[in-house]
Amino acid sequence: MKYLHEEVRFFVWAWLAVAPPCAVWFAGMIFYIKVNHIDLSMVSQASFLWAVMLFAFMTMLLVVELGSQSKFRTGFFTAWLQMAMGEITIDGLYERGRREDR
Repeated sequence: MKYLHEEVRFFVWAWLAVAPPCAVWFAGMIFYIKVNHIDLSMVSQASFLWAVMLFAFMTMLLVVELGSQSKFRTGFFTAWLQMAMGEITIDGLYERGRREDR
């Protein structure tokens, strides 16, 4: 973890803080609905599914960040910003990833 870029480390901690509690909450809601014999059609438009969407969104961000760390040795948004500002090219990012390979 200490070799990760600061941005990637932030997304790892954010995922650890948000995704597991969402998964537990969703599982708890399913259990609650099952135990109380609540008809799923009566649940207000499946409002408990926000936890699944948040879990999926956070997981996608984490995968993108870890992939960028693996390929470029920097965070995805940092690499994108550097390219947008003209500080580095995509070839330069790939070269940085190869050069700093452990």
